[in-house]
Amino acid sequence: MSNLISKISILLMFVILSGCASITESKNQSMSVTTGEVTGAMCTLSNSKGSYYVTTPGSVMVRNACDQLSISCTKEGYVPANPAAGTVQDKAKQMAWGNIIFGGIIGIAVDRSTGAGCQYPQQNIYYPMKKAAQ
Repeated sequence: MSNLISKISILLMFVILSGCASITESKNQSMSVTTGEVTGAMCTLSNSKGSYYVTTPGSVMVRNACDQLSISCTKEGYVPANPAAGTVQDKAKQMAWGNIIFGGIIGIAVDRSTGAGCQYPQQNIYYPMKKAAQ
């Protein structure tokens, strides 16, 4: 009987841990940024986990956070053509949904606080720029 309880306990722990994105998922992801025909713009991507810098066109590794990613690009003589393109909303990872069933409130809180439970679905950011009015 105790052998059966041990096996069930091990199986239960495996199921619980497999539902936790903090353990099974990466906390970082690569983001590519382009500014249309304008090259050499300095872009800052930022969220609650930090700020990340890239020159366009280029890629940068960002730390996932369960909040939006803000993008701002600058280049002398140019302005944003569409300032609304400056945000990417986060999305919960599928693995994080396992916490609702297996990890409960603690698992969800850990995944959200570490950023492991969220990702940015839009990995190719297009932040168009145009010549500034003279």
